[in-house]
Amino acid sequence: MAVPGSAKMMVGIEVHVQLSCASKLFCGCPVAAKGAEPNSATCPTCLGMPGAKPVLNRAAVEHAILVSLALNCRLNRTFMFSRKTYFYPDLAKNYQITQYEVPVGEAGFLEVDGRKIRVRRVHLEEDPAALVHESGASSSAYSLVDYNRSGIPLVEIVTEPDMGSPAEARRFLDSLLTMLNYLGVYRHGESVLKADCNISVEGGERVEVKNVTGFRAVEDALASEFARQHAMVEAGAKVVRETRGFDAETSSTYSMRTKETEDDYGYIADSDLVPTEVDDAWLASIRSRLPELAQEKASRFMAQYGLKEYDAKVLASDKGLAAIFEECASIDIAIASRIVSRELMGILNYNRLSLAGTGIKAAGIAGLVSLIKAGKVSERNAKESLIKYAIEGVEPAGFLSGSGMLIDSGESDIEAAVREAVAENRQAFEDFRGGNSRSMNFIIGMVMRKLKGKADARRVQKVLEGLK
Repeated sequence: MAVPGSAKMMVGIEVHVQLSCASKLFCGCPVAAKGAEPNSATCPTCLGMPGAKPVLNRAAVEHAILVSLALNCRLNRTFMFSRKTYFYPDLAKNYQITQYEVPVGEAGFLEVDGRKIRVRRVHLEEDPAALVHESGASSSAYSLVDYNRSGIPLVEIVTEPDMGSPAEARRFLDSLLTMLNYLGVYRHGESVLKADCNISVEGGERVEVKNVTGFRAVEDALASEFARQHAMVEAGAKVVRETRGFDAETSSTYSMRTKETEDDYGYIADSDLVPTEVDDAWLASIRSRLPELAQEKASRFMAQYGLKEYDAKVLASDKGLAAIFEECASIDIAIASRIVSRELMGILNYNRLSLAGTGIKAAGIAGLVSLIKAGKVSERNAKESLIKYAIEGVEPAGFLSGSGMLIDSGESDIEAAVREAVAENRQAFEDFRGGNSRSMNFIIGMVMRKLKGKADARRVQKVLEGLK
């Protein structure tokens, strides 16, 4: 959806990330896998039974501190938990344990395309249960509640309203997700990431679009809501502060309720949980686990390997791709960069695959890079082997060898095939001599066909140019 060009928007995002912890935030119940039997991972604590006491998950705290450090936040070395009161079936105890007065981290930032997006706070909270509507939310006669999700550790990252477009908001989320993957606190494809999008026409009331899942959906929701608000302002109508939902099928937002204020939630300190203190030794241990992040890695790739900024950023955008490149760079930097950042990345994107979801290993790509450097495989066959590797898990070297695709044509074979192709296509050769690159490519194609692809196109071109 197009955004009115002359209008200005202010966007802030509250991102809720399920942390990759083995157990829940305040009890020992396991984080249930997708498809688990409903209500099979519960206990008196996450069911809100009277007298059940919460015990804080140390791993979740460490994950939240790692996120705060990566976002350049000021850490609160002593923090506490509060009760956020509201009445809904997904909260059995009628309040959510979260952080209000003192979060884990505050006043940070994430740099996106050279601009700092300020982060107001990073805090921990428990996920509510999941409501299941058998016939859809609007038509079901009843709702079911699955408390397997109740109590799963969440980290909430709240930004300032520093983003000025839906596209910038999406780029922020892309950068944030890359950072989370580098930290190892978020399992891509397993954990759930949701965003509450706060948006206003500059100077107007703020509207929150709640629980938007997916980066494309965030971009669409913001564009839709901004167009709605802008049209109201242009018509002289007042924008009401409210909470809205987003319908992905119609790409439109709809009103849910009047926006609550903080007073409506009746925040109080949770008396069952003592303040958490992060001493020097614990903080040093956590800080030592902070890895080289994507932006730092991209800068190093440019300095160390002489890569262009685009290629360095593409490689650094995925921790796994970066590791594969570094292992292959010792063989040939240019070939490794091209194969990983362009060919492999293009194949994954086209087939909607994640690197983690394939069987691709650094050793398999390194074998292909070695074959390319040695002139043992054509560009076309190299790409075909990559596709086979990504989709079926067959290593390139084995596939190329077993399929008879490795180059075994010597210089004499290539020269003979070139002379034969030139003799059969005199006009194309004369056009090539006159500077026609399409004719050159045509003749090279004829030669490759004669040699059944078992030649390096660059070697063929060199021989052809020698006949000029």
